[in-house]
Amino acid sequence: FEGLGQQRVALLEGGLSTGKHRDDDGAGSEASNAIQIVPDSAKERHLQELDEALWKYLGSLPASPAVEADLGKRPDIRDSRDLPPEARYRAAHLEDTEERAIANIGGGAPNRWGLGDTFHTECMQERKFSWEAPSSSWKDHPLYPSMCMLALREVLNARLFGSLRDSLGLSYDCNFDLSLFDRLEAGWYCCTVSSHPSRIQEAVTATKDVLQGVKNRPISEFELNTAKRTLIRRHESDLQLNEYWIALLTHLQLEHGNRKDLSCIRDINEMLESLTARDVQNAHSALLTDDSQIFTSVTTAGPGSSYVAGGVAPGDATGRSADLRQVD
Repeated sequence: FEGLGQQRVALLEGGLSTGKHRDDDGAGSEASNAIQIVPDSAKERHLQELDEALWKYLGSLPASPAVEADLGKRPDIRDSRDLPPEARYRAAHLEDTEERAIANIGGGAPNRWGLGDTFHTECMQERKFSWEAPSSSWKDHPLYPSMCMLALREVLNARLFGSLRDSLGLSYDCNFDLSLFDRLEAGWYCCTVSSHPSRIQEAVTATKDVLQGVKNRPISEFELNTAKRTLIRRHESDLQLNEYWIALLTHLQLEHGNRKDLSCIRDINEMLESLTARDVQNAHSALLTDDSQIFTSVTTAGPGSSYVAGGVAPGDATGRSADLRQVD
């Protein structure tokens, strides 16, 4: 907001004038086209008035009459144990002049507070998983699971990029992300990989290897320190943005089922600094990465009729056929 709008309105008449009232020497035209600079004090006053008006408006909003949803019962997104392999794989092709492909590989994960849906909770009980296993001094902090998962996200992104793009040359771009819901006791992770159609299956296999390989190749101190530096720099930079502050303050005043308090804003830097490799390694166990728990979708584009297929990946040893649907 530069405060120039009001000045332009004042000059509007000059811009639309027929010129009948102008001086012969054109001085009036030059004066009408000049932009007057608004003093900094006036800009600051306008911003303060706008800020005050916004807060007054937000404070005047009445409470919503809608009945709040019952979040006491954990949802069950999908129990993959009763699904055959072909039901966890989907493929689609779009007819196009340019050849390209993208794959999504995902599975269950906890929310921001370390809680998952019914199926995820049962799997964690079978694994005897606990956020208290690393014996961290922050284990009782409500944001501890979230900080561990964010650091794990950075580590996995670095490994995916290093493996699929730098080492194997399979992918143009790849990334790992988490849903991290605040209120819903459920969540998922998703790896997105782009490649050429002829190599997309190799890229999917390599992605699964990275996801599952954390068990056999533990997270190193170097990887952890790099992840922590990235998260801390991003946090300090984002603190300059209003939308980031709004995100931090969201759900802070919920009356029921709220785990968020001021410590979730105050302790972010300190908690990130204190994370250990054991904390992040333990967080990986909260992801459902077994073969029977991973869902995959592959979409290709190029010559040939469009279709959507539900079935095993090409070349699967089972030889089971896919359910094809032609797309007009």
